[in-house]
Amino acid sequence: MRDSMLKLFSSVRLVQEVSRSDPSSTAASSIPHPLETHHGSTPTPVPPAPSQQPHPSRAYHATFSVQTSTHPALPHAPLRTYARKNSKYRTRHHRLKSSSSYQSLERKNKSQKILCLWPLPVITRSIIVLSLLVSTFNFFQLLHLTCSAPSFVIYRLEIVNLLLSPFLFYFSLHSIVLFSWNVLILGLFEESLAHLLGSTRRFIRVLLGIVLTLSVVRQGLGYVFTKSTGWALPMLFFSNAVHECSQGLAPFLFALLVVQSLCIEDKYILIYGEEESDHKITIRKVTLQFFMCLVNYTVENIFWWSVTGLITGYIATLVIQSWLAHKKLEIAQDTKDVNEFITYEEYRRTPLWRMMWSAVKKGGLVVWVTLSVLLVFNAYYTHESPVDPTQLNMMSKDSFLFTMVFMTAPRRSNPPYLTQTLNSYLSNWPPNPAPGSLYSRIQTLVYTHFSNHTQFDVAKAHFDLEPKGHQYIQWIREEGDQVDQRRHVSKALDLVTSTVQTTYIALMEDDFPVCGPEAWREIESVVYKANQQVPNHCGVFVGTGGSGLFLKPHIARLVSRLLLQYESMPPDIIIQKCLLGELLECYECQQSLVTSKALLMYHIGYNTSTSDDRSYKKSEFQCGWRHPFNGDPQVITL
Repeated sequence: MRDSMLKLFSSVRLVQEVSRSDPSSTAASSIPHPLETHHGSTPTPVPPAPSQQPHPSRAYHATFSVQTSTHPALPHAPLRTYARKNSKYRTRHHRLKSSSSYQSLERKNKSQKILCLWPLPVITRSIIVLSLLVSTFNFFQLLHLTCSAPSFVIYRLEIVNLLLSPFLFYFSLHSIVLFSWNVLILGLFEESLAHLLGSTRRFIRVLLGIVLTLSVVRQGLGYVFTKSTGWALPMLFFSNAVHECSQGLAPFLFALLVVQSLCIEDKYILIYGEEESDHKITIRKVTLQFFMCLVNYTVENIFWWSVTGLITGYIATLVIQSWLAHKKLEIAQDTKDVNEFITYEEYRRTPLWRMMWSAVKKGGLVVWVTLSVLLVFNAYYTHESPVDPTQLNMMSKDSFLFTMVFMTAPRRSNPPYLTQTLNSYLSNWPPNPAPGSLYSRIQTLVYTHFSNHTQFDVAKAHFDLEPKGHQYIQWIREEGDQVDQRRHVSKALDLVTSTVQTTYIALMEDDFPVCGPEAWREIESVVYKANQQVPNHCGVFVGTGGSGLFLKPHIARLVSRLLLQYESMPPDIIIQKCLLGELLECYECQQSLVTSKALLMYHIGYNTSTSDDRSYKKSEFQCGWRHPFNGDPQVITL
């Protein structure tokens, strides 16, 4: 039993079937021809001719060949012959069959060689050394690197981090395993594509071009699908496009996966069993490499980096195919052999678009299949469920979780914005919440500093007749007629912080309704995540201007004082700067502001602003717009 097992495994060979990189062979293989070579099912070893030179970077390979060299001018097809059975080398020749389809068949020219990845290919070894140096320096804090996202490049111009982050891994088990796995994939790509391109030096050029192009394209996608479409075309706004971090070599491997489509028929063959047996397992290189690349998604979602890799790889595929086509034309002009000249002449007359069309189709197929699978992974990772109200309710023991202060003042033409805004919130809350439940710990204060405010009186009369009005709303009016938003907000915050025990004080404006039930659930989820992921945050910002600001009580007290201190600065800017930690008194708030991805409330008072120095368009600050702070690395977007 032991001897048979040893005999079985000692006869296992891993072979790769590749397109020959010899120019004369590749040129001929691209020409439609009425003759098609049919290979045997079992690869057979053929000793290399003395004049042939092995691949420059893999000189130690044993070569297997099943190719048939048949010239177009041959008048007769050769008969199948076999060498002696016990001979060291066996050669098989196959009869060539005529075909009536001139345009649909191409001459086959394949060779087989043992796959050997030890020692590792040159570029793979170099990347391992570079990664070890970068990661070690980062571990000892000689470098300060992290994964790269477009937000860090667009806002902070962290170019060095962008260029070095692909070579960064952490000294943890899962990080080392994933890095080793990606290095293995890179070695397979180098072994395959260096053969296709003709030399390791050309593979280096292609890889460098992919790295630089992918880095630039990634920043462009991050900018276009957030800062550009976030306001101009919200339906194409994707927050992750600017926040998603890179994951080592993975994006570049997806680019090389598309380049591999240039030789999409190449295979890996596992041959096992007795020498005379025909036991083998065959899989296309591009298929195996595709599944190997997907392992990166077991760690985290890298959809945008992967898509950028697919785009870059597709561009590289077309450029390489165009270069190979022109290269073959140059070789055709220098050939001296008459038979080869006839073959090249037929190739030369083939239009360039026909040569490119094959690369377009094969590359497009790989991109389409890969993108379809990546969309499934992305849907899984980005699916979010709203927080359970019971979980949110357990977040604090204060009497109230949310105290929402609606600031209201008279407007031109007295539009009923206050009633509309209050209705948008009350419609999401039950009329008779159970004692101790989440909604029993929500209260609303409608605050005005004007003795004559018609819409305040209309709204109060309306909601006094409704159960929800009695349950949630308190009406506070201070006598006066002076327009002074700074002083009014300061007094309102002082009133709440001194009389109410609450976890959050939410500042709202009377012309910013919430964007429906889903938006309110999103507000609850953002607040909950803020407490879970950033427990020391100063506030949560889900709106714009001075609306949608959820402040911790001690920050609200501080803001009340700062509003009267910084008289040259608009009130909403003072509050925002404090939450960002940009004011000296608010130093504790640095790097702690939590925002939503998009605006969860919309502006309806665009043409009736209470500030004479401000005017807005009807289409501005609407539901789904990118939050103004989304993308800024100094805030946490949830």
